[in-house]
Amino acid sequence: MHQRTCPSPPGRPETAPGEAGGMRLPSSLDDVPPFAEGDVVLRRPELRDAETLVAGSRDPVVREFMQAVVPYVDRASAEQWIEDVAPRLWQQDRAACFTLARPDGTAIGSAQLVDFRPGEGAAEASIWLLPEARRMRTATAGLRLVCRFGFETLRLQRIDAYAAADNMAVQVVGAAIGFRRAGFRPALFRSSRTHRLHDAVYASLTPGELCR
Repeated sequence: MHQRTCPSPPGRPETAPGEAGGMRLPSSLDDVPPFAEGDVVLRRPELRDAETLVAGSRDPVVREFMQAVVPYVDRASAEQWIEDVAPRLWQQDRAACFTLARPDGTAIGSAQLVDFRPGEGAAEASIWLLPEARRMRTATAGLRLVCRFGFETLRLQRIDAYAAADNMAVQVVGAAIGFRRAGFRPALFRSSRTHRLHDAVYASLTPGELCR
């Protein structure tokens, strides 16, 4: 749903650069403090996360259920992504990239907001976790944290998510924090591992629906 943008009343500034209809874009942020829930922390990527990125890019579950995942050749290529690519995606408003970590700093996965649509106040969320971190409490905390960032910092009005129809685990995680199924998309994305086309379930979440 598209919403008409009204001009600012007299005496009030027009929408600032990086903001649209109340929504903020990643490039408008000067600082991004961590978000935390229990023993899960959402923060910007750091060089110490490189080994986790390498492992995740090679994990068969991540590669099966996520599109366009290319395994990192080595730690140096993951470090280059952290230092060069992730910041550029932020500045170009193409993605808000995060690491999911333990309080001691140990990285256990990744989270992103992508496909920013200022006219709708919407974006798309995704996360992945290393095998040893794939527990319901950790997964729901990680997804909830990236959604909180979207709602509280970027002022999003809706967050969308897509899951392979045969990936029930991630659908359960989404439902647990308030995502509601909104549609079905046949043959939506191709597995990075097998190149098989997956049907997808589409779900959405609004700020008032987020389960704390």
